[in-house]
Amino acid sequence: MTKIPVGKTIAHAYAFGFRDFPKILGVMWLPMAITWLPSFFLQRYMMARQIQAAGGAIAFREMWPILLPFYLVVFVVLFMQIIGIAKLALGIKKGPAWFYFSLGKPVWRLIGSVLLLALALIIGWLAVLLGGVVLGFLATLLTRAVNSNLFSGITGVVSVVLMIALWCGYIYALVRLTFLLVPVIATEEEGFALARAWTLGHRNFWRMFVILLAMLGPFILLEFAFIFGYLLHGIPFPAHGNAAQATAFQIVINARTVELVSAMSHYWYLTYPVVIVVMVIFYGVNTGAQCFAWRALTESESSGPVAAD
Repeated sequence: MTKIPVGKTIAHAYAFGFRDFPKILGVMWLPMAITWLPSFFLQRYMMARQIQAAGGAIAFREMWPILLPFYLVVFVVLFMQIIGIAKLALGIKKGPAWFYFSLGKPVWRLIGSVLLLALALIIGWLAVLLGGVVLGFLATLLTRAVNSNLFSGITGVVSVVLMIALWCGYIYALVRLTFLLVPVIATEEEGFALARAWTLGHRNFWRMFVILLAMLGPFILLEFAFIFGYLLHGIPFPAHGNAAQATAFQIVINARTVELVSAMSHYWYLTYPVVIVVMVIFYGVNTGAQCFAWRALTESESSGPVAAD
């Protein structure tokens, strides 16, 4: 079984994300415009209502006939841009470098696969929770029946180990099903896309997991730096966790969030370019990693060169 080259995949992904930045932006600018222009005006309205008492809930009730179709459009164009970036990474994108708009079969196939996967994950999550409840119930019955401290300790350890095993299985299935899904669909491979992604990832879980950490890690650290460096900076956490302190903490967080959104809207000419750069690199490196890994696993088959070759 072919193995994914971890180092080469990570190097390709970051090279693609930075070197091909203009091309990736050419794929993403129209979906981002479709998403951001309406939200720019809706955001101002929602923020104005948020300042009022219970304004956020009232604003959402008033705006849901507009928000629902808007979010559906956002959902579709998000997957459209992912397919476009994947085709760019795989070297199969056609048309001008500065423009991309396609609602062909791969987009709807990816949406269908993701919705099906989401349903399966919800069922799996409920199964894990149910398994935890059943294990806890059985452990309680056995502990009462035996009435031994040693047995209680063993039962508790076994229950924790089993729950950890269930969550590990959940993560394993998620990585195996999703990591190679986008390139499988972008290249229009025949058959059931989720099954094909699962098969290609055989004996490559840890390699895919390490690659995901390398791709997502810097952006997660950047987000934490922003949250703790600005959003939560100077805000005392509830010391004893009582209701009054929790309420006061939430009020301060809401006020800081409104302040942040207002500042981002006011200085849009600074914040929007920064967000665009981060998003282009984020989608570029993550999609590029998946496509290069797919290419490495299917190199014996007929396929075109990827952008980094």
